[in-house]
Parts: sequence; C-alpha cells; structure tokens
Amino acid sequence: MHRVGFAPLQYQGSAELPLAGGEQLLLPAHACDRFGVCLYSDLQASLDDLHGRAIRIPAGELFHLPAGRPVAIASNASGRATLLLVAFSGLVRQRESSGKRTSAGIVSFRFPQMKNWVSEFAAASAEELDLPDYYLAQARLYALASAYANARRSPTGEESALNDYLEQTRQRIRDNYDAALDMEELARNSGVGSSRFYKMFRKMTGLSPLKYLITRRLNASLRLLSDPNVSVTEAAHSVGYPDEYYFSRLFKKQMGLTPTDYASRAQLSVAALSPIFRGDLAVLGIVPCVALPRDWDLDMENRDGYLREIREAKPDRMLTGPLPDDLIAELRLIAPLTVYAWHEHSWKKRLADFSQLLELESVAQRWLADFDRKTDNARQHVEERLQKTPFLIVGVREGNFRVYGKLRRKFTDLLYDELHFQSPSAADEIGFLDQSAIADVIGLGADHVLFLIEFAASDAYCASLERQWKDASGSAGGERRCLFIRLGEPFVYNAEMHERLVDQIVDYLFASESAK
Repeated sequence: MHRVGFAPLQYQGSAELPLAGGEQLLLPAHACDRFGVCLYSDLQASLDDLHGRAIRIPAGELFHLPAGRPVAIASNASGRATLLLVAFSGLVRQRESSGKRTSAGIVSFRFPQMKNWVSEFAAASAEELDLPDYYLAQARLYALASAYANARRSPTGEESALNDYLEQTRQRIRDNYDAALDMEELARNSGVGSSRFYKMFRKMTGLSPLKYLITRRLNASLRLLSDPNVSVTEAAHSVGYPDEYYFSRLFKKQMGLTPTDYASRAQLSVAALSPIFRGDLAVLGIVPCVALPRDWDLDMENRDGYLREIREAKPDRMLTGPLPDDLIAELRLIAPLTVYAWHEHSWKKRLADFSQLLELESVAQRWLADFDRKTDNARQHVEERLQKTPFLIVGVREGNFRVYGKLRRKFTDLLYDELHFQSPSAADEIGFLDQSAIADVIGLGADHVLFLIEFAASDAYCASLERQWKDASGSAGGERRCLFIRLGEPFVYNAEMHERLVDQIVDYLFASESAK
C-alpha cells in the first residue's frame, strides 16, 4: 500500500532519440516527468531556454527532467549517440522548510544497474506492453525514483550541480564576452541564492562574475588596440561595449591610461628573439612581429634566414636573451636591441622591466594585481584540499621525466612560495633532475606527486601513469596520491604560462572536490 497522501508512480512509456555529435536537441515541455540516460556520451542539458542552467551529465549517469518545462540537450561525442527517456507520472515534489513544494531543475544521479535495464524499457507506450513487462517496468521505475530521491536529498548532489553550472557560466563568459550578459540572470538560473552563487563563482575564479567579464573584455581589447588597423570605437564594440566613451572611461580606470595612449605605445613593432618573452608581451597585449624559436642562434645552417626574417619585419625594437657578441653587433645594425639576462631575474621582475621599456607600467601593474588575486584564491584551495601533504613536482615530456626541486626558481617562486605546496624531502636538495622512466621517479621515495603533463598526452597515457604510481610500494600514511595538470606544451618561465598554471591548478582542485 502506498504512503497516505502520495500518488503511486505510473510508467507512461519510453522513447529512444538519436543525438548527433555537436548538435542540440530541443524537446518541448512534456506532461510527464522523465528520467533520461545516454550510455556512451557525456551530455549538456539546460531547461527552458538555450541560456538556462546547463549541467554536464556523464555518460551512463541518469538525470531527471521535470514535467512542464522544455529542455535543450547536446551530446559531447563526435559521433552519434542514443538518448533513452522514460516518462512517468505521480512523482512527489520535495518540500522546502516552509512546506512549499519545489520545482526541481535537472538533477543527475548515479545508478549503475541502469546499463542492464536499458533494453527492458522498450520504446513503446505503457498500453503496448503485456502485463509482465508492464509490472517489470513499474518495478524498475520505483528503483529509479528511489535513487533520484536520495540524490535530491544529498547535499553533494546539489553541490555538484552548482559546480557544473559555475563552469558553464565561466565558459559562457569566456566565449561570449562580446555579448550582453546579465549577471543577475546568471545568478537566478543557478538554482541557489544569489549570494551563494557569487561566493562560489569567486571561489572558482578568484573574481566576481562582473570582474571576470570586465577582465576578459579588457584583455581582448588590448590585443585589438595593439593593431594599427583597429580604432578605439571598433575595439569597444568588438568586446561588448556599444558606448565607446564608457569603454574609454572604464579602460582608463582599469589600465591607468586611455585607449588612445595605450594604442600609441602598443603599436610599436617588437621582435621577440627569445621565445620565453612572448608570454610576457602577451599579457601586455602585444603580439611580436617576429618570434624566433629556442636556440635559433645555434642553428648555423638557418641563422642567415632568421636574420633575413628580422630585417624584413622592420621592427622598431628587439628583445633578446644573451647572445654571442658578433651576433649582437649584427642585430644592432637592424634596430634598437635590448639584451635581457632572463635567467638572472624572476618573471615578475622581467615583466616590470619590459613594461617600463615599453611605457606600459600601469598595464603590467593591473595584470599583476589580478594575478595576485588569483594566486590568493589558488592558495586557499591548496591549503584546504591538500592540507600540507608534500607533493613531488614532476614535468612529464615525451620520453623524459623532469623532477623539479626547491632549488629551481621556476617552481619555487610559484608552487612552493606563493601557492604553499609542501615539498617532500626528496626535493630539498635538487634544482631539477631528469629521469628516463617513471620507475626512477618512484625510486626517489616520495609518496605523492603532481604531474605537469608538458605534451599532448592521451587519457590512456595519464591513466597508465597514475596506475604505476599508485601500484608502487604503499606509503605509511595511506594511499599514494597523484595530481595531473595537463599543460599540453613545455612549461615556459613567463607571465602567461604562470597564469595558465594557476588557473589549471584551481580548476583541477575544484573539479576534484566536486567529484567527491
């Protein structure tokens, strides 16, 4: 006998819908509640409109679509996938503390048995089933509803959905910074109170949603204004400000100089003869007219070609690291040359020196202030979630593992000093140590490792690396841990790469917490 006051669940039928990779399926409002699942593709789903609360639904995970609300669903797979929807009536809504029944958004939940039940939900209405199949569908439906109710009751389920939405919001701002974005609407669509949404967004990014949008827009405007073919008005409109006068006031307030003054300085033609300098120029909004590869000066076969490339670019100024005296003399005949011994200074000192040389000190100061806010936020994540656990830092390249110790400035100043990563004793007396096999790294005796993947490694490679690390001799304190930051290219000691590393560390720790 069902509980007094609760209507019994009634299975109404199932439907299988094809999903093409990258395309969005728009489903109109349905009279029934529905459970959905896609076994072999992650999904993105949002209610009511294309800009509502979109959540990521992992392959094989169930989700609930409430009755009476349209939904947009997209597959993340490159090929075709199939979506199963199970329609039913009689679902009891949860109650708020006030006693009012709530209208839930999309809620995803795990139910491993579902992969064995998909074939049992034939794509037919309840009336078309014979009695044994109908009773079986009813039994399965109650099991799904029970799992859903537990997920709704669990705070971790709600937290995971909110974190998915925060990531969707951040990605939306990144991709659509030039569009009109209503921060209050984004907060309303989060499914939680505005204050909590703003607090969690700041925890994820280190910035408020509005500050994140402004930063994104102004960074994009730097690149546009450094192009002599783009006017201030065109730059303003291109980054989402229809009023160029408002844009100019905002730009000056944030950057410390007017867009016109910035453009006059940033449009200087700069040749970066050391690849490490590109990332410093990038945060100032400058794209070098010439960017030569590492050790070009040692490539005697092609060196004349590189010099010809520099001459043809006609730079106003050149930046280089240390070079042989004869090559420096030859370069000085082309354009004014600044020789900077980058290995003798921190990247922050180099950025400050370059900004002074280019008369863009206020732009660098503003970028560094934003970076400091990001590192403060990242430090909190590290301290909260790693809790002084010592991690060995290992750069992973094809065929090589480079262990970075505390004597190496590249990581001492960021990971150890600023972000408060704790170092194991194995790292105390080394600068860097190259090893050809993971077994040699394991042999250093550290229990926990942070892998910086510095090439385009596959998921299978990372999974294998994790398995080898965890299968090694166990630590006295429990399970051996390994973290993965996938840079996709060699780490370069400059401003742009440091910002990217901080962002990825926060993303990884935030996502790891959400997955618990």
